[in-house]
Amino acid sequence: MSHRLASAAVFRRAALPFARAALATVLVAGTATLGVVSVAIPGCGGDPARAPTILRPLDEPHAVAVMARVFRQLGLEPVRNRVIQFGSSGNTLTLDVAGKNRRFGIAYITWQDADKLGDDLPKRGDADAIVVVHGTGADDDVHAALLFAADYMQDDLSGDRHTSTAIAAEQKLELATRDVLRRAEQETWP
Repeated sequence: MSHRLASAAVFRRAALPFARAALATVLVAGTATLGVVSVAIPGCGGDPARAPTILRPLDEPHAVAVMARVFRQLGLEPVRNRVIQFGSSGNTLTLDVAGKNRRFGIAYITWQDADKLGDDLPKRGDADAIVVVHGTGADDDVHAALLFAADYMQDDLSGDRHTSTAIAAEQKLELATRDVLRRAEQETWP
């Protein structure tokens, strides 16, 4: 019969509400030294912390290769690193890709370029608009389209969430380069 008494005692304990059982698991730690109450709550913990997605622009050599490829596809021979006079403070602007024997090109503006050009760099009202500027002095007839590196971001599969692929950034840059070249053709840039 003793086994029946033991089982009855077990059944009575099992009948206690969950809250009373949870209170039995409460740990009070450091109340005398820190004045902080630490409570252990039964259950599953949350997901582990996730690594942030780090975006970076297409690197300049890669961007230049993409732009040069579009120039070739549209029948223009690309020329690298044409330097023109630009701005009121005597700065120079490097056209990363320009048309051979033509007076226009594209400058891929990195944050280092933006720092160097300072106030001569026009402010953009619309992030999707392509800014076209003219050179100064002997280069006043040169059209320079400014494509900002920060507009062509990729995450390179970093972090836990993939947000922008290198392929998408390349396609966006290709489209912008095509738009510049079509504008040059329509407006008959020299």
